[in-house]
Amino acid sequence: MLDNLDPQQQQVVLNTEGPLLVFAGAGSGKTRTIIYRTAYLINELGIPPWKVLIVTFTNKAARELKERLSQLLVIETRSLWVGTFHSICANILRREAVEHNLSFTSNYTIFDGDDQKSLLKKICKDLDYQQSTMPVNTLASIISKTKNSLITPQDFYDYHPENAYTKAVKKIYQVYQKRLRENNGLDFDDLLMETALLLASNEIVLRKYREKFSHIMIDEYQDTNYAQFRIIQLLGSEHGNICAVGDDDQAIYSWRGASIQNIINFSKDFSQAKTIRLEQNYRSSQPILDLANQLISCNSKRHPKKLWSETKTGDQPFLHTYESDTEEAKTIVSEISQYWRSTEGKQKEETAAILYRTNAQSRVFETVCLELGIPYKIHGSLNFFQRKEIKDIIAYLRLIVNPRDTESLLRIINFPARGIGSITIGKVINFAADSELSLFEAMTMADRITSLSKRQQEKIDTLARQILRWQKMAEDTEVTALLEDVYDSVDLIEHYEESKDYKDVTRQENIKEFLVAAGDFSENFYRETKQRALLNDFLQNISLFTTLESEYDKLPVAGETEQRVNLMTLHNAKGLEFDTVFITGLEEKLLPHQLSLINNDEIEEERRLLYVGMTRAKSRLFISYAKYRRTYYGYEPTQPSRFLKEIFSGQMKSPFYSKQSKSPGSEKNRKKEWNSKDEPGFRIGQKVSHKQYGSGTVLGVDGKGKEAKLSILFSDGKLKKIIGSYVKILTEQTAER
Repeated sequence: MLDNLDPQQQQVVLNTEGPLLVFAGAGSGKTRTIIYRTAYLINELGIPPWKVLIVTFTNKAARELKERLSQLLVIETRSLWVGTFHSICANILRREAVEHNLSFTSNYTIFDGDDQKSLLKKICKDLDYQQSTMPVNTLASIISKTKNSLITPQDFYDYHPENAYTKAVKKIYQVYQKRLRENNGLDFDDLLMETALLLASNEIVLRKYREKFSHIMIDEYQDTNYAQFRIIQLLGSEHGNICAVGDDDQAIYSWRGASIQNIINFSKDFSQAKTIRLEQNYRSSQPILDLANQLISCNSKRHPKKLWSETKTGDQPFLHTYESDTEEAKTIVSEISQYWRSTEGKQKEETAAILYRTNAQSRVFETVCLELGIPYKIHGSLNFFQRKEIKDIIAYLRLIVNPRDTESLLRIINFPARGIGSITIGKVINFAADSELSLFEAMTMADRITSLSKRQQEKIDTLARQILRWQKMAEDTEVTALLEDVYDSVDLIEHYEESKDYKDVTRQENIKEFLVAAGDFSENFYRETKQRALLNDFLQNISLFTTLESEYDKLPVAGETEQRVNLMTLHNAKGLEFDTVFITGLEEKLLPHQLSLINNDEIEEERRLLYVGMTRAKSRLFISYAKYRRTYYGYEPTQPSRFLKEIFSGQMKSPFYSKQSKSPGSEKNRKKEWNSKDEPGFRIGQKVSHKQYGSGTVLGVDGKGKEAKLSILFSDGKLKKIIGSYVKILTEQTAER
């Protein structure tokens, strides 16, 4: 049975008593080892299958374990406890709810993310908290992290300072828990918290499950949070038969509550623990592993390990430098296409992935794939123009072009929140129907809708006037300037800016990328037609792309009859492998991400994220960065990622480029031509500085000279409206310094 395993994997299988920490390096056969260990416990040692608990992190992983176990075990796997933390905890709570008089019954409802946010919205409304000060996404994130730290509403101030904000959060948390129980409901975080609290407070239940599970195995232990650690500690600390499998070098989920300290401190938490390292890699060639090892060795919070492969030869990883992010995308997609053509019969067997740090980066690769007719698949996310926040922006734009587009109007009428609720909308709809008007026409007559209060009429009228103003602008205003005005007027960026929720950070990046898309389109449109791109032109282009996307979605999935380029973030690449991997955007503030530059712990997680990406490659690895990257306020010079020095230290010439590099294209001259109506002194794209806010870039100019009202994006990401007399124009040389 053990002949199919290498010596280290065999040691994992044979060490069945006492705590065991298995450092399973990338591609080291971790799942295979867990399966053989389970089979050994049951078939060789005679442990009843119902006394073995195997905890995974995804339902997919649990299903795969069961399927592969059924091929090795001579018994049914249905009696095995194999599942995610949440499913195991849900099972325990349903079994114990009635007998131990918990605050919910065994037929409780699990509230998903949408249910949770809907309930929080109602609570905030009942408590008279505005979404602008208490964003639902932020509240959901705070409550989730609080529960995963096993902090109840009663204990809230033991872990948080008492001030006006925390008082409001505690009140919402209290009411939220009360409403959940009134509905006989638990959210996903409750499943963990309630199980941990039950085991800690009820000796009868604790004894029952300690005796039930004689052997416990936890996969991806580096991704556990405090609540999950506490459950495992309570269940297994007495007999100590805990096998934790994971890799501290692949701990990349701290933003959702995972604590790398759980795997770092395993030997302290469980005394006399043995440690086994699985370092033989069965995926990548040695040249790829050499660079990955070089990179991750720069982290201080890790247990030392070094991956090696029997495949000693192979293509050397290569660093590419591109002038712009557009050139990066075009070259990479073209190279993949050419390589597929050159492999002929092997084409369908070859897999290729393009990895990037943020979801927003997919947009330029999607664009190039569509332009070149290369099928692609986005993993873990929607196509760029199908994302919720992008659909919101497009709804604004479609409404500007066509005010009779009621579907778009209903989408944005109260987004971002402007106090126009469903009851108010219903009254406007009734008026429109009775008067045989479109919904927008009815809004322009808000003062005649007698069923509305004066305040409601004013809110409706304000939005209608705003749309009419944009309609007028759209007649002769270049599309990026119009978009900037929309962004500024409705605070689209600020709506997500204050949130610490990871999803909101991603949405903000996507919103900014949409303006980049408009800038790219405008630049190409001007180059081809020598005319300014207007809103209608841009919307037609979006329609073309979304039509092509829908056609590509109808193609067979990769691996059947059609090869596709795999596009995904580095986070979504975890657990996958590809023949060829392109890791793009190796630039400071991108990888490492600008939000990670606060402390060294976050820098180390960014380094681990890149390490995960590198170890997805089987045969070929390409790493690249762009000298200039287009942001939503123009082309900006980049600084190569600090990780490049670490990866290629002593192996090749410095990847850094000369300061004499020129911004791509004729951007400077084109901007002058676009803004020829503006008085010399202030123009879009210009660098300025402010005494309080520092340096920034002009996004919009309203007026002339020193009295002009400027829309300025500052280096800290804040967008401000400032009179020209309060800023200083920076020369090109000053801005570079």
